[in-house]
Amino acid sequence: MIARRVARFLGLAAVVAVLNFLAPRVLPGSPVFGGAGADAAMLPVQAREALLATYFAEAPLHVQFGRYLIGVLRGDLGWSLTSHRPVTRILFERLPWTVFLVGGAVVASAGLGAWLGWLSASSPGRRRVRLLSAAAVGAGALPEFLLAMIAIVFLAARWRLFPSSGGITPFVAHAGLMAALLDLAWHAALPGLVLVIGLVPAFTLLVRNALLPVLGERYMLTAQAKGLAPRRVAWHALRSALPPVATLFGLRFGAALAGAAVVERVFAYPGIGWLLYEAVATRDYPVLQGVVFVSSLGLLAVIFALDLIAGWLDPRVVDAR
Repeated sequence: MIARRVARFLGLAAVVAVLNFLAPRVLPGSPVFGGAGADAAMLPVQAREALLATYFAEAPLHVQFGRYLIGVLRGDLGWSLTSHRPVTRILFERLPWTVFLVGGAVVASAGLGAWLGWLSASSPGRRRVRLLSAAAVGAGALPEFLLAMIAIVFLAARWRLFPSSGGITPFVAHAGLMAALLDLAWHAALPGLVLVIGLVPAFTLLVRNALLPVLGERYMLTAQAKGLAPRRVAWHALRSALPPVATLFGLRFGAALAGAAVVERVFAYPGIGWLLYEAVATRDYPVLQGVVFVSSLGLLAVIFALDLIAGWLDPRVVDAR
């Protein structure tokens, strides 16, 4: 089972590498001067030719792909065309911000969605439960940028509960580790809230639909008749619903990465989503490829791990595959 999944992971990684190389080159404009604007026209001809030769921007496509593939195998993602820094170093600076934001948002939305799904399945007739589920689904239907603007207007500008931009207050590290961690959470609260609102409905509906047929099974009625604690009964029911929830967790992680690009841009949050926006705007091929490649590999790794967890939770998943 593990060998088949490893082979599948490596095959998908190879496809991602090829598509990641080809996709940026579909963009119009020069990769060297695409974001330079009027300054590019002021460069001498020799300087332009030197830049193009340095970054192999006008080399044949197969030559560019060969250099790109060798660099990926070595762990070298190239140098940024705009900042002239190693892409790997730039990603290491930005990646922890997005992992903290997206990882926390996905975990929080999975927990909140599981709780709402359990309430909807176990108490379907209660009016409060129906209103709460409908509110969660309705809010999740709104686009991320609209939710972000609403959060900024009310929670940041009017009520001043959270900052509207940035990832950390300057020089807060001098106040101590605890103060820095609280400041990080304070700045990530609004973008994290926007991501959670967008992710909760999928978990809520999936858990509810997975629990509805389980709650009527004989072993659940037997567990209740034996007088088991409600937490034990809930765990027996939720364990049957966990394999699809684990799969959705990986898929929602990818959706959160895509939504984080919009959310990080609106809140000026220094993650890879904002870095991706800057790379597209300036035609920075190496940075663009590095962001997409690392994000795709991270998503594949999460799905690979959750696939193994789903097989551990329910061996029937392994037999079906």
